[in-house]
Amino acid sequence: MIDKSILKPIRFFEELSDLMLESISSISELRIYSSNTYLNRRRRSADYLYVILEGEVVLEIESLTGNIVPIETIGAGEVIGISSLIEPEKSEYLSDAKTLVPTKALRIRSDQLFVLFYQNFELGFLIMKKIAYITRLRLTQRTHPIPKI
Repeated sequence: MIDKSILKPIRFFEELSDLMLESISSISELRIYSSNTYLNRRRRSADYLYVILEGEVVLEIESLTGNIVPIETIGAGEVIGISSLIEPEKSEYLSDAKTLVPTKALRIRSDQLFVLFYQNFELGFLIMKKIAYITRLRLTQRTHPIPKI
């Protein structure tokens, strides 16, 4: 559990009421990761949503030739692990997420978030609206022509 004041300045949570922030803070863990630590790995069970508070995380995928390709760098105030909220049943991460520098993040179990969504449909709607927005941005960035690797 964390103090809800940590969530307030984060854009991802900007539309949420104090009561909603309180419920999310009650299931959030503050974690500190050293450099070159994987927060998640592609094709592994997607169980957590991460909110980066400090530091940087690179999202990587494997190209068709087997090379590891960085596709995006995520910084403070941004979210990774949205695959964990796409399906309430078993889902998998779509990319690796590796810290580039020491990183402080909130870790939130997706199954606990789904419980909150079922208890408060407005909360679920507002979070899914943010997930859709982030997904659109990332798809737009990833579908631009990529140089040969």
